[in-house]
Amino acid sequence: MPRASLSAKVPSGSTPAHCVVVPGNLPAEPALRAHLARSRRLRPGLLLHWEDARETSDLIAQTTLDEGLRIVVLLEGAVDFSYGSRRMALASGRDGASAALVAMAEPEQLTRRFRQGAYSRRVNLNLGLDWLAQAGTASQSLDAFMRHHLAMQRWQVSQRAIAIAEQIVRPPQLEPLLQNLYLESRTLELAGEALATLHPGAMPPAAGALRPREHQRMRELHAFLGSGQADRLSLDDIARHTGVNANTLQRQFRAVFGTTVFDHLREGRLQRARHALERDGATVGQAATLAGYTSAANFATAYRRRFGHVPKLARARV
Repeated sequence: MPRASLSAKVPSGSTPAHCVVVPGNLPAEPALRAHLARSRRLRPGLLLHWEDARETSDLIAQTTLDEGLRIVVLLEGAVDFSYGSRRMALASGRDGASAALVAMAEPEQLTRRFRQGAYSRRVNLNLGLDWLAQAGTASQSLDAFMRHHLAMQRWQVSQRAIAIAEQIVRPPQLEPLLQNLYLESRTLELAGEALATLHPGAMPPAAGALRPREHQRMRELHAFLGSGQADRLSLDDIARHTGVNANTLQRQFRAVFGTTVFDHLREGRLQRARHALERDGATVGQAATLAGYTSAANFATAYRRRFGHVPKLARARV
């Protein structure tokens, strides 16, 4: 299989997607645009990246990260990466999500290996040393952990942390300012959950959290909604399929994913329409039908509100 290497030097406080170079004939620009769309520099020293995708190519990506704390939450799938010469891997198992904290006591090269067809849904946080210092008073446990370069601690992800990570991966449709605030609030909550693992017993379970079976039911519903089979069903039909009443369905779905069932369905249809425009060369009319709109004008309005440009511009990129 063809392989390529993405190389970038990341200055302090910037997003690891900057200055990416791809040798060979790998189509880098669409992949880079997609990466940038899922990366946010929320504050100086506070970087967020999330993924919910299947890899389209085999390649190796390399970038240099500054000192700080790296948090990886893998909700589903697998990731293969190295910090310097230390190779690490995470994979979701029978218990679902897995996560790790990695101490970066000095700048280090991050290497990610992508395998065509591999799927991952995950959240990555980079907490710079300056940001950690400004976040509050000194922490003996964190200081001790950060003294050991490339120290890694795996942690049992709570249902609350899973819910927060899911909300980051599929954020609601908001204007840019509100969405950044939404993502920053969830990022801080997730960072708090991760840092609390260095202080056993520091964070009690959240009141009203879903039980494991309820959370699993919502994960199964998420997969069902993503399959397209629910696109023409009513809320009552979806609730019957899930085995709960409509009110319980909405409450539990929002608790895990931070949005309503129908907002989630609309987002999924718009994303499929966007992919059809950008990757398959579909017409605006075809994309509107795929998104469930009978009016191309209404589709164009919804598309512009969600992605910031009209569908014709997306098709022009093909």
